[in-house]
Amino acid sequence: MIIDGPTGIELIPGNYGKDCPGNGENGNECCCDECDYMCCCFDLRRSHDCDDCVHIKCPKNSKSIEKILGKS
Repeated sequence: MIIDGPTGIELIPGNYGKDCPGNGENGNECCCDECDYMCCCFDLRRSHDCDDCVHIKCPKNSKSIEKILGKS
């Protein structure tokens, strides 16, 4: 899980920011300007990029999911 420090909002990168509570919609503050994962929201990323991602805290990183499920 990725938490924005100043606001405490959980960040969910990818899908052009549509799934992220920190995207500025729904009355939440926009966290995008300071988000380390912003490139995952605005670049044209493919699923294989997530397979090679080194950001273990990213919820869409397959290595992170395997770690949570105890498969690593």
